[in-house]
Amino acid sequence: MADDLEALLLHAFIDLIEERKAAGRRELVATHETIAQWLSDRTGLNVTPRHVQYLTLALRDGQIIDIGGGGIGRPNTYDTREAQMGTDAFWDQVEAFLMVWRMPGRESLRKADPGA
Repeated sequence: MADDLEALLLHAFIDLIEERKAAGRRELVATHETIAQWLSDRTGLNVTPRHVQYLTLALRDGQIIDIGGGGIGRPNTYDTREAQMGTDAFWDQVEAFLMVWRMPGRESLRKADPGA
């Protein structure tokens, strides 16, 4: 699992965006705190709002998502760039991104093992 942390997190985040769109919304609208909880529930990782901040900024800089904002303490909007790029180019970009990006503080994503 050590090498899959970023892929697990990125795909879970993209799934959240796509689920919102499938439910009839234009994009995902949520705070970092809410997204962190959703991603923790889905992945079993210890995702914090700080991890979400790192993830979303890296994905924005990697041209994978667009972010709109409501300001400090307000929900941001998140959408993939798949429609603009085309499906093949988008997923090629995701694959290239995952080849080079590592989450800062990635070890803190792992939940403590109570049996250790």
